[in-house]
Amino acid sequence: MINRKETSILLVLLILALIHGGLSSPALQITVSTDKPNYNIGENIYTYGEVKADGLPIENATVALEVRDPSASPVVIRTLTTDALGKYGLSFNLSSQALLGTYTVNVSCSYGGERATSSTSFNLEKPSILVVTVNVGRSAYKVEEPIDIYGNATLADIPVVKALVAIEVQDPKGTPILLRVLETDTDGFYRLTFQLPTDSPTGNYSVYASASYQNQKTTATATFQVKQTISADINGDGVVNIIDIALVAKAWGSYPGHPRWDSRCDLDGNQIVNIIDIALVAREYRP
Repeated sequence: MINRKETSILLVLLILALIHGGLSSPALQITVSTDKPNYNIGENIYTYGEVKADGLPIENATVALEVRDPSASPVVIRTLTTDALGKYGLSFNLSSQALLGTYTVNVSCSYGGERATSSTSFNLEKPSILVVTVNVGRSAYKVEEPIDIYGNATLADIPVVKALVAIEVQDPKGTPILLRVLETDTDGFYRLTFQLPTDSPTGNYSVYASASYQNQKTTATATFQVKQTISADINGDGVVNIIDIALVAKAWGSYPGHPRWDSRCDLDGNQIVNIIDIALVAREYRP
């Protein structure tokens, strides 16, 4: 038979068990993450997490989520509910005018008399856009002359190595006459030299460059003329005069890529404006 003293001890032990067991407030935890640390403007942003009490998932818990921009201003405020596994998630997009920088995601949840909070962050950046350029060595060629096409590919202003660049040349009627696929070198540069068939028509030719890299595609265009003879009428006003002389003088000593390069002034097509080009203009000069 249990006496009064033993009964008192049992009651104390039972109360302590209830306090530290089923009647105690659960240890509430909430987590939050984003699927990537960095996003581009316009890109879908996904944030997610879970709510647990004493290590067990809590269903139908209410989660308050707030996203603040780099100036600490709230840009997203949502109330979410956890699923049967205690998980929640939210996908959203920021405005195209959103500030660049670090954004903070704050979450909170109240359950069983407890409140839990957590936070994470992500960076919003300018998109890394693939850019390709295409250039023609000169504005005009004779049919029998080699034609030089070159350019580069960059991603966020950084040269792209081994980007694939498709070059298509169309004649004055829009008929494709050349198609090549090139690969950029260690400087992101590509070059193609070719010669037209001797029976090619004169007129304006179009050059199309299409580059692809890391699931991005971009295009660029250029033009050149094919003539029977190359005229020293650089500005195309119908006469070779002091204006043409001035244009060659301004481009003197330049070459492709030089800030003063003017392909119209490279009359002999040797990739530099020099005394030969001056002589060609002088030969046709009419005061």
